[in-house]
Amino acid sequence: MPTLVPTAPDDPAAEANRSAWRVLTESPIPFLVAFSDGDPITGGMAPVLERAMPGARGREHPVLHGAGHFLQEDAGDRLGDVVARFVGSL
Repeated sequence: MPTLVPTAPDDPAAEANRSAWRVLTESPIPFLVAFSDGDPITGGMAPVLERAMPGARGREHPVLHGAGHFLQEDAGDRLGDVVARFVGSL
């Protein structure tokens, strides 16, 4: 699975990744940022996403405590509640 994440500019998946970033950083669609306090892999991206995604601005972005990188497995019920509240607030 880690090989799906581009690690160099010339990686075959890099252009698709750059294209997705272009779309997401221009989209006003509501954007939820939810990470755990124990994510050693991507948790540091939370503030980057909050700043970069227009749809994330001015929204509350919860941090789930006591979970790891795979929120859906480590804290599925809590993550489901967070997503349901987010969708219900739109």
